[in-house]
Amino acid sequence: MSSSSSSTSNGKVRRVVLSTGNILEMEELIKKAGQTTIEELRGSINTTLSSWGGTKDEEQPGEVLTIQRVGNNAELESNDTSSNKTTVKLFLSNNDSTQVEDAIKTVSSSLNLPRIDLVIVTPPDVSDDATLESLEPVWKALEDAVGRGEVLSLGLADVSYQLFRDLYNWAKVKPTTLQVNLSSCCVVPQELSSFAQQNDVQVLTHNDAAEIVDEDIVLSITKRLGLTGAQLQWVARHRTIQQCFGLVQDKGYTLALACSG
Repeated sequence: MSSSSSSTSNGKVRRVVLSTGNILEMEELIKKAGQTTIEELRGSINTTLSSWGGTKDEEQPGEVLTIQRVGNNAELESNDTSSNKTTVKLFLSNNDSTQVEDAIKTVSSSLNLPRIDLVIVTPPDVSDDATLESLEPVWKALEDAVGRGEVLSLGLADVSYQLFRDLYNWAKVKPTTLQVNLSSCCVVPQELSSFAQQNDVQVLTHNDAAEIVDEDIVLSITKRLGLTGAQLQWVARHRTIQQCFGLVQDKGYTLALACSG
């Protein structure tokens, strides 16, 4: 029996945390130009699973199985926060505040970061019907992370102008960044642009898919581990830039799955 089978055959794994490490080290992946976010994530997960090879056959406390790429140097060579800036974009499956806390602590720990410079959150509901009330638990958890010194600044992605304005006016820790999806907005609406300018909010564009993790990606992980009933909790993408030269030093993904068996 392989070690990968022994790690899951007892049926006690209730949670899987997979970290790709620095995908800039994955030569085959970075050679593929023009990849979508989903393609990049799928490729990096497959490389991580292949490299891991089932060598970690002991479950960790709390019935959690942590998967990291063998040979990955996940920690940054230099934690000089004066020259490096790390941004984490967090994709949530629901508005549970514990997901935010878990993601921030997990990513900070895996990268050995004293703090994250910017966390941008993509809520599970970015429709025009999304309300401030639904987003409050997430934002309060982010504000708490800022209060603890774990995060310096906060941002939002893909929400409507009305929701962004309402949250900005309500929040104790104001968002400093707003990401707008190019697929839904070729030109930033004038009212949003004016509001951002008046409140010193940086507006950025992106082309991430609305659903960054599809069913095939989840199945590729559960099939490899012999697990069933897995549900995505969150996905975090980190990127660390050397600010003096604008060079990306580290980029990668971390995701958490809840498993029923």
